[in-house]
Amino acid sequence: MNPTRYATVAKDLLEGITSGRYPVGSLLPTEFELCELYGVSRHTVRAAIDQLLAQGLVSRRKRIGTRVEANSPPSGYSQSLASVAELAHLADTQQRQLQGVRHFVADLSEAARLGLVPGEHYFCLSSTRVDRLHNAPPLGWTDVYAQQDYAAVIDLAREHPGQLIAGLIEQHYGRAIAVVDQQVRAVLLSAEMAQRLKAEAGAPGLKIIRHYREENGDLMAVSETVHPDDRFTLVTQMRRDRSPG
Repeated sequence: MNPTRYATVAKDLLEGITSGRYPVGSLLPTEFELCELYGVSRHTVRAAIDQLLAQGLVSRRKRIGTRVEANSPPSGYSQSLASVAELAHLADTQQRQLQGVRHFVADLSEAARLGLVPGEHYFCLSSTRVDRLHNAPPLGWTDVYAQQDYAAVIDLAREHPGQLIAGLIEQHYGRAIAVVDQQVRAVLLSAEMAQRLKAEAGAPGLKIIRHYREENGDLMAVSETVHPDDRFTLVTQMRRDRSPG
């Protein structure tokens, strides 16, 4: 099963639901019909539908089919992420609204918190993320940190608001993201963050720190994102390791 392929199928079905092509109360095409429509396997179709199920958009019943229950996620934005490609796809479905740029030398506390090198020169791009399909409050606030050597991507980030900043570094400097380390923890929204996100101060939130690394482990960029708890759900999937033989 190709994770990028099922994310693409899920994205197209989501657009069909939000646009009314598959109205609330209707049934999606059968698994067989979706396999034929997209030229994919049944496993890929089921993974795509599972993503819609996780967002509360559809329900599935034996001998009935997959029914559309809502035309937008009932509690914010839900996304399943299992690859760098899907992370880039997530950026494409949202719009970055640049809020500011800061140039700084990493002190000991920033270096320890973000995995930076103390005394090195960095820049920080701050932005809100909004859902391009819905007129709603920001989904989150993101600070992206990278070495000053990559400062040319600041203008590129303004020109390409739908692309990952780490992806822009890849393209412009000929680097390659090999792995993304992700840390997730619960936080309470500060008064300043709540104001930025049009949320309530002290409300629960989700903080995600991602380290984008090359094959040799070199750090390319770090992103720190805060989401109000009702606007983003991170869905992951674990599989049992199969013993050899």
